[in-house]
Amino acid sequence: MKTEYMKEAYGLLYELETGLGQYIEMTMEKTYGIGWQVQAPIAMKYKPHSKRFDSFYYHELVSILRAYPCFSELPKDVYLQLLRTVPIRNKIAHCKSISDEEMMQLQNTCGLAMKYICFTEEITC
Repeated sequence: MKTEYMKEAYGLLYELETGLGQYIEMTMEKTYGIGWQVQAPIAMKYKPHSKRFDSFYYHELVSILRAYPCFSELPKDVYLQLLRTVPIRNKIAHCKSISDEEMMQLQNTCGLAMKYICFTEEITC
């Protein structure tokens, strides 16, 4: 049944996106302190973020991983796989069906990314 298939896809996306957000937030806070949302862009000489972190879209979360040196330990292939899931995320978010290949890519990315971003019990995997 397509509904169950898409519910599974949404569940994977939810785990991936929320886990990524928690990983970024914890890493940035550890590196730049409690006020990291202001301090991190200043330290990198970037423009301040125009919106709150909890409003960032998935593609914006992924882009942070290459914008700040505190994420340099994350392997490039993990970043690239996350980047490749952006169109899949958009399909799921806009209630468009995904193919079996896209589901497999999402599953693989989720499994691979969670090995790196779930480093504490605080992050739900």
